[in-house]
Amino acid sequence: MIKADLHIHSNHSDGRSSVRDILRTAIDRGLKAVSITDHDTVNGSLEALEIVEEEHLPIVVIRGVEISTAQGHLLAYGIDRDVDKGIDLIEAVEIVKKLGGITSLAHPFQFYRHGACRLKYFKVVDCIEIFNARSLPIFNTLSNFFRKRYGKGITAGSDAHKAEFVGSGVVVLRNASDERSILNALKSGLCDVKGEISIRNVFWRI
Repeated sequence: MIKADLHIHSNHSDGRSSVRDILRTAIDRGLKAVSITDHDTVNGSLEALEIVEEEHLPIVVIRGVEISTAQGHLLAYGIDRDVDKGIDLIEAVEIVKKLGGITSLAHPFQFYRHGACRLKYFKVVDCIEIFNARSLPIFNTLSNFFRKRYGKGITAGSDAHKAEFVGSGVVVLRNASDERSILNALKSGLCDVKGEISIRNVFWRI
C-alpha cells in the first residue's frame, strides 16, 4: 500500500518551495510517490527524478504537468515534454495519449481556478481529480459523482504551492510500485483517496 500526492507545484511555476524541499517533506510524511505538476512545464518533475536517482531517495516520482488548456486545467502524467498552453483541451488529451501518458481533469467545476465545467470534457480524459485539498467539498463531491457516471479513473492531490501542505490530499494504491503500475492503477480506478481541506491551503496566497 502506498500513498501518493499527485498534484504539487514547485518554484518552477507558481509554487513557493523548491523541489528538494517538496521531496523532503513528502518523505517525512510517509508518502511513497509524488508528482510535481507545475503549470505548463515538466521541469519540476524532471528535477525531482534527478534528485531521487542521484540521492537514492525512497520515493517514486511520477512525471507530471498541469496544462493550461483553453477550456480548463488538465493534469498529464507519464510524459517528459511540455504541451503548449492555451490549446484545446481535447487536442491536449490526444497529444498526451500519443506521448504514452494519461490525463486527469484538475479540480473540475472550480471555475474561478480554471477547472473544466462542461461534461463533454469528462468523457475524453482517463481520470478525474476527485479530491483536491484546495477545492471546496461541493466541487470534490460533484467531481466524484461524474467520475462514477462516466466510469473514469481517479486522481487526488494537495495542490500544494508550499511544501508544508504536501500530503494533504493523496491517493492510496495497492500493488503499485513504479510509475507505470501507478498510472495503470489510477486509470483503472483501483485506489482510494484521503485528504483534508485546510483553509490555510485554500487561501495560501493571502
